[in-house]
Amino acid sequence: MQLLQSRSTGRRSRHLKIVVAALVVVVTAGVWFARDPALARYRVWKQKRALEQAKGFIEKRDPLNAQLALDVALRTGPGNPDTIRAAADMLEQVGAPQAMRLRRALVQLNPDSAEDTARLVLCGLRFRDFNAAKDALSGASPEISVQQPMVQAALAYALATGNAPVADALLADLKTRAPNDPDLQHAHALLKLQHPNAAARTAAVEELESLAKSHPRLEPQIARQLAGYTLQHGEFADAKRRLVELTQRSDATLDDHLQLANVQLVHEGAAFEPIFKEIAPIAAKSEFAAAQLTQWLLVQNRAEEADRWLGQLSDSMRTTPPLLAVQADVVAQLKDWERLAFLLRAGAWGSVPKEPIQIAFAAQTVDNPTRPSLRRETWDMALTTAGGNLVTLRVLHRLASLWQWRDETERTLWSIARSFPDQTWAHQALFNLYREKKDTAAMRDVVSTLRESDGSVRRYQHDWALLTLLTQPTSNWNPAKDTMRQLHSLDPSDPSFATGYAFALAQHGKADEALAVIEKLSPEHRDYPPRQPYLAYIYGVARKAQEFERTTTLTTGANYLPEENLLFTRGREELNRKPPAPKPTKHSTENAAETKS
Repeated sequence: MQLLQSRSTGRRSRHLKIVVAALVVVVTAGVWFARDPALARYRVWKQKRALEQAKGFIEKRDPLNAQLALDVALRTGPGNPDTIRAAADMLEQVGAPQAMRLRRALVQLNPDSAEDTARLVLCGLRFRDFNAAKDALSGASPEISVQQPMVQAALAYALATGNAPVADALLADLKTRAPNDPDLQHAHALLKLQHPNAAARTAAVEELESLAKSHPRLEPQIARQLAGYTLQHGEFADAKRRLVELTQRSDATLDDHLQLANVQLVHEGAAFEPIFKEIAPIAAKSEFAAAQLTQWLLVQNRAEEADRWLGQLSDSMRTTPPLLAVQADVVAQLKDWERLAFLLRAGAWGSVPKEPIQIAFAAQTVDNPTRPSLRRETWDMALTTAGGNLVTLRVLHRLASLWQWRDETERTLWSIARSFPDQTWAHQALFNLYREKKDTAAMRDVVSTLRESDGSVRRYQHDWALLTLLTQPTSNWNPAKDTMRQLHSLDPSDPSFATGYAFALAQHGKADEALAVIEKLSPEHRDYPPRQPYLAYIYGVARKAQEFERTTTLTTGANYLPEENLLFTRGREELNRKPPAPKPTKHSTENAAETKS
């Protein structure tokens, strides 16, 4: 019985195991096949949630947490154009230059999108990176360059760079596409305000005033633009009239009142107290307006008045992020380092750990001309303690700049540039510093960092190659020369690429080929003063004496690097160098022997 029961139980057990195993296989297969869709749905949900969080932080004026949320969204779905586009929009909104890198990535993903390319151009203009905007324009294909978003972006670039003839032509093109577009009429009238002829400017003012009457939505913007125009041209009575009208409107801004105050204080010599007494209640209505008024007071060199006025505000307003930040600016101008340290630890310039701030102020305390190494070592300790935290590094940079410590400022900028390549403002600051010091090798190091972080930017490639050719001259065909060749082949019409390639050819001893390249440049591009050292070297190698001498007359206003000045010397040496004697042929040698005999 026991054996029979045992045999029966074992059979049921085996059946149960088979069923369980089958279920496991089915479930495992189901999980496996459902894994990718489920994971995709989770990523979509996570992206959406991170973007919503970022939007919420932006509405709360919290750019730091907004950027963290955007980082999560980008990491969750790398290469997703919609996510990248949304992140770029938000970063632009909070004034973060990282938006340019995202815009560039979008153009690489969608090279045939006129809209994405145009937004990259406008992003470059937004952050005053005119070279990046120019790169985006020149890198666009002919097919998308003629589309309306790109024409509008090209117009914005022409207006931003003061190229009135090109802007006028582009406006004429756009007006043929949309002849009754009030925004185009508005832009064209604003362009006419820059006309050198006074009568043309007067006509533009009348056109703008007529446009404001016929299109009420444009009226506030035009009113402010005309007030700014009259101020710019020294028409202070008219400017005051327009500003008074603006300040009496229901939608008047604090900036309108501050502009009027500037006219009254600077051009009429009015007393400060009555004006400030009138403006202060307007600014006290919100923390953002209060911060704006405080910054205006600092520009007026009235830090003490700003400090007193801030002290009269409620604690709830004074402890908001905008007012904490300007309070730190105020005490910095007052050189009250103890209060500044307290405010920074409270997050006035961003949420930072306390330790690096304490060490930074310790460096300020031990600052002694007789022991400079002590300050340096303490500052380096602050940089190390910052641990690659961008917010902390930016605070340290502000402190070093505030205390006018050049070496510490430079080292802090390098910490930012190396750890955060998308913070191109740090690279630009370093480049400007080394340009001022005429340290060409250090300039090359800065550009190398940018090139390594984003090799798709032709400008970084060109600048690296050019600075390499200057600092490491050689007749060998090296990577820098090959980079110039590639850039020129990609865009033969670019005068900078053409000059760089011709310079590389001349260094390589290919004088005739170098001449052939620069002869295609327009006279205007050949006469450009910053280009003359390179042309001088090319003409010298090619033994073109007249052209060489002309380069020396076209240097007005140029501020050359030492290596660029040396190109004039080396070009003249090449020009004056005696050509090598031709090798005698066998025939001429035999004739000489016969003559001798």
